[in-house]
Amino acid sequence: MLRQVRARSFARSAFLALMLCIIGSMSVSSPMTAQTPPRRPDCDLAERRYDNPFADHSGWYMRRYEWHAFYAVASTATAEGIHRLTHLPRWASAVTATVALGVVPHLRSGVFERRYPINPPDWGFDLFNRAAPLFVWYGLRGGTWQSGTASGAAYVVGYATLACYASP
Repeated sequence: MLRQVRARSFARSAFLALMLCIIGSMSVSSPMTAQTPPRRPDCDLAERRYDNPFADHSGWYMRRYEWHAFYAVASTATAEGIHRLTHLPRWASAVTATVALGVVPHLRSGVFERRYPINPPDWGFDLFNRAAPLFVWYGLRGGTWQSGTASGAAYVVGYATLACYASP
């Protein structure tokens, strides 16, 4: 009974977080985005794009969906490493990895160094995509196939909704 309540609670929380990401990515505007024409959603996820995940001077080409999977797995591995090294709770490790890999690079390059204009939909996708450890761990924590399915479905729906707004 308690597991069912937790699974329902997580499903509601995941749905609320998904809706907040979607609404926030579509409605937030800033002075920098007002100066540039709004980007149209690009849903060609098989297109090869360049990105530099570790350094500003080197990178490589992969398909967009491969970049998305790469960053989700990197975030999950980072969160697990933080959890094992610091013994923080899993949720705190996941939040730390999500902020470090999803928000900080945008703040550094986009806001402080002004390399590119602020793009709230892209930031919303990156924040959602880097939150993969939360979905993985909540799905596993429930202990039932229903909690894993609900967690996976919430992530897939969020990804499908926001992927067209991602930059790489």
